[in-house]
Amino acid sequence: MKTVEKLEEGLVGPVLRGVDADIIDAVIAAAEIDNPDREVVVEDRGGYVRVHARGRFRLTRETMERILGRPFELRELEPSLSAFAGHVETGDEEWVWRLHTAAREG
Repeated sequence: MKTVEKLEEGLVGPVLRGVDADIIDAVIAAAEIDNPDREVVVEDRGGYVRVHARGRFRLTRETMERILGRPFELRELEPSLSAFAGHVETGDEEWVWRLHTAAREG
C-alpha cells in the first residue's frame, strides 16, 4: 500500500468519509486482497480517505465479510461513500471502478 500527498493521474476508487471507521479500515484491507496485481494508494485527509488503484479498483462482498467477521452488503458503503474517482459498476457481489467504461482490464 502506498500513501501519497497528491493523487496521481489515472487512479480510481472510493472516497470515504469517517461515518464508520470500521468500514473504512475494512475497505483499505479488502483493497489489498481484491486488487493483488495493483498498488493500492491510500490518502487520508482527516475528514475523508481516498482508496485507489491505477486504472481499475475492485471491492468484493466476500472479502469485506471476511474482514469484518459478519454478513455485509456492499450497499452498506453508501453512507460512507462521499465520492469516487472513475466509473463504477455496482452489483451484489462486487463493485468495480474503472478509468473508462469501455476498458475491460483483468
